[in-house]
Amino acid sequence: MKLTIVARSHDDFGVILTTKHQHKSDQKNFSVTVTDADLHELTETRVDKEHLIEFAFQFLVDHEPISAIQSRFNIAVISTYFPEFPAAVKQWVAENT
Repeated sequence: MKLTIVARSHDDFGVILTTKHQHKSDQKNFSVTVTDADLHELTETRVDKEHLIEFAFQFLVDHEPISAIQSRFNIAVISTYFPEFPAAVKQWVAENT
């Protein structure tokens, strides 16, 4: 899995997820919103938004098929579907900062 993250504005990011299966590449495009409040609530602003998005996609891919990931979402909505997400983020931040 390869992620390409492009900031479209301060809070809006384009994400291209590329996967390879038996010599064939697949790409899916996503639009992710991360507000400063989301960043602070999840990470106490100890990492930047791009790294939080990278972690979030790895978390999502580990928990559901790529086809189940919404094409447009706010990062805060992940905890609606996966209540363990905020704790996983906090643990990741503690281990990596």
